Amino acid sequence: MVELSVKGNDLHVEVLGWSRLLGLKRSLDIPLSAIKRVSATSGLPHFQWSDIRMPGTGVPGIVAIGTYWMGSPRRWAFIDVTRWSKQAVKLELEGQPYSLVIAAVKDAHAAINLIQSFKC
Repeated sequence: MVELSVKGNDLHVEVLGWSRLLGLKRSLDIPLSAIKRVSATSGLPHFQWSDIRMPGTGVPGIVAIGTYWMGSPRRWAFIDVTRWSKQAVKLELEGQPYSLVIAAVKDAHAAINLIQSFKC
């Protein structure tokens, strides 16, 4: 799970609890101008056999935490969700090391409102 806050012109994504250890990441700072789309989601994303996790922790169908090289077209993603994640946000980014961030949050709609209020 992550906690989102805005610091200056950046979205600060603080990785919490066990996710910090399992995903080998403490935080991400994303320029608000790099966020092209934000949406609510839940559970695990659909993975293909060719998706690669490095570094991080993954148990198919149960947990995905860490950095992934995935999708079509291939892109880097940071993912922090489990199959029990009811509230998560999906950030599509441009011009950043990660093109996609999917992370469990306490309240997805509040997180989306926070991001959108600072992007305007």
